[in-house]
Amino acid sequence: MERLKNLLRQTEFPIFLFFVSLVLFNWPVVNLSDVHRLEIPFIYLFTTWGIVVLLLYLAGKSLGDQPSSEETDSDKK
Repeated sequence: MERLKNLLRQTEFPIFLFFVSLVLFNWPVVNLSDVHRLEIPFIYLFTTWGIVVLLLYLAGKSLGDQPSSEETDSDKK
């Protein structure tokens, strides 16, 4: 669990997530599914959207868990 928190705290993670989302929601990738069945693109879009939102939530939560510099300075005194 600590490895996941360290990964989510990296400054490059939101940039990586942005580009992965850009590829996942790009028109050619979305258009790969069968056109005659509208359930598949609907499920794909909302599932990937939910995963991206969950990852952003976890990244924000992991940043909120680390102590700020003011708290560490007061602990040292």
